[in-house]
Amino acid sequence: MSEPGWWAALNLPANFYALTPSEIQKGVLKKFDVEVHFYPVAWHWDYGDGTTTTTTAPGASWAAQGLPDLTTTPTSHRYRERGTVIATLTVDMAAEYRFDNGDWIPVSGTIAVHPPAIHLRIYSVHTVLVNPNCPPDPRGTGC
Repeated sequence: MSEPGWWAALNLPANFYALTPSEIQKGVLKKFDVEVHFYPVAWHWDYGDGTTTTTTAPGASWAAQGLPDLTTTPTSHRYRERGTVIATLTVDMAAEYRFDNGDWIPVSGTIAVHPPAIHLRIYSVHTVLVNPNCPPDPRGTGC
């Protein structure tokens, strides 16, 4: 996921976060109940402009973090050029298993999971100061 959405503002933070929950798969193997627990352990972000980072947390929306929009976060990125980018994420998932509700046994290694890519348009933005107490002026002469 990305904020503010399908676009980002040049030189301002775009916030990225992943929704990668743990998952338990259940089955039967040789008449024994078996469970395999998959859980994320690392997030590899490729922001699409040659910049990458790896985090040990999935990030979160600005609102979930109690932050105002356009705040820098551990998973945010500032784009330095206008244009179109494709941001991608690879999540390393670890696993463990158990039989008949016994102790969890770790599986060595991880599995790479690739959520859908995010296509972003990077725009230049310009701020304009506006006097809210000034009525509209059709002649454009201002207050």
